Amino acid sequence: MKKFPRHLYLALLIFALAITATPLASFNGTHTSAQGLSKRYVIVYHQSSSIPKTADDRVARMGGQIITRMDEIGAVVATSSNPNFAAELAQADSSVSDISEDIEIKMIPTPEEMGLNAMGDGPVEPPGSDTQTGPEPFYPFQWDKKRIRASNQGSYAVQQGRPDVVVAVLDTGADILPVAHQDIAPNLDFARSRSFVGVVPPGGDPNPAAWDDKNGHGSWCLSAVGAPINARGISGVAPKVKLVALKVLGDNGTGTYPAIAQGLIYAGVNKFDVASMSLGGYLSKSIQTHQALIKLVQRAVNFARENGVTPIAALGNDSFDLSDGQFFRSYIDVPAEIDGVIGVSATGYFNLKASYSNYGMGKTDVSAPGGDFAVQTTSQTNPLGGGSVLGAWAQEVFGPNAYAFASGTSMACPNAAGVCALIVSQFGDFTTTGSGRKAHMSPQRVEAYLQQTANNQPCPDPDVVNYVTVFPVGTLPAGSPVGEPNQRCQGEAGYNNFYGKGIVDAFKAVTEAPGQ
Repeated sequence: MKKFPRHLYLALLIFALAITATPLASFNGTHTSAQGLSKRYVIVYHQSSSIPKTADDRVARMGGQIITRMDEIGAVVATSSNPNFAAELAQADSSVSDISEDIEIKMIPTPEEMGLNAMGDGPVEPPGSDTQTGPEPFYPFQWDKKRIRASNQGSYAVQQGRPDVVVAVLDTGADILPVAHQDIAPNLDFARSRSFVGVVPPGGDPNPAAWDDKNGHGSWCLSAVGAPINARGISGVAPKVKLVALKVLGDNGTGTYPAIAQGLIYAGVNKFDVASMSLGGYLSKSIQTHQALIKLVQRAVNFARENGVTPIAALGNDSFDLSDGQFFRSYIDVPAEIDGVIGVSATGYFNLKASYSNYGMGKTDVSAPGGDFAVQTTSQTNPLGGGSVLGAWAQEVFGPNAYAFASGTSMACPNAAGVCALIVSQFGDFTTTGSGRKAHMSPQRVEAYLQQTANNQPCPDPDVVNYVTVFPVGTLPAGSPVGEPNQRCQGEAGYNNFYGKGIVDAFKAVTEAPGQ
């Protein structure tokens, strides 16, 4: 079969996302009028720290209504049934920098793409010869935690995280209803968790029913960061930190960029320590209608960082070289490629970059275990997980206190986020001065510690990895996420496009400050 040009494939992917985006409800519900279907628009103003006082009036004159205000970053979401709303407002209001129609897109993998495999709550046998041990019944299957030395012999013996360090997980929520998950609830801050899906009150919807997770993806990520040591199930990288669930994706895995921006703003306002984002989508820097969406997220990231939040995101699961100018051209993976966000690629059981993981020079900052059920697996090493990694899942899918094996950069990101939380716990400033909460550690310093204590990984030899040749078509499970067969590693052991600065190391991160 003739190979389809990759740059055309991506162009069609972006186009498909644009034309299949789910229409979003207006403030009073989706409605029709003489002018057509009501749509939502993202409006970004020139002033990045406030919204013009005339904004509501000018939007109303063009037949619109502001339904969401993000004063901290000078942006709003408006709804209008005027088909020319965007063009007319941009022409009439000189304070508008960019305006884009809001889009709702798929931002996380499907269960099939993650190779989802359920696991019950009971004793298990160790999966291999790895000598590290952990405190929980399922720890023998947590090879990902062993790879980053989050173990009894590693970081658990030095730093398990402080309860005043907060990691916000922007995802599908947390598994709490009707029964709160045993490996999420003990460290979950119910009072500060929120939903930003749809039209919500200022500061998000605090109703637990609104941010409950019926998908499972968000619950997995929360447990990877901070599942407690409680003699049940698994343990997280930082088992004593505080978790906050910020629901920015619906239960079907789709979401909008304003929801992500609102989550980041909320994290900044509350001066949380880390924002973990195992989600994303591709936008074009050359398409005018995408400019407002890109600028919106960039401003939200800037605001979060200015308030002490370290943003970290998954690079995606399409085996794309994000730095390939001929292929990727003007496209950007949002939020992972946004300035100020730590981009994480995924590795498998044998420490090779996962077959599906995106990568790129200047795009991959660090790597972390995310599993690779299609390639890096043998029956001897992990007979049940099959090369995937274990975490909590939603009871609507597998029943109460459920766990599942999954693969993806979605799994790598919270592992790295947990290491960031340990760094803040170990080296942050927790002295109290005056009233209110202050930032514990600058994001620049957290990222420096994370990268400089990562375990450098050299490029494989040969440097072109042909996953399809090693694992021919027909030998892999249906739905295996093997993309491009030829993926070239470029760079040195100290930094390359597959691993960035290397695979994160929880033990080194809390025992070897940069310069020591």
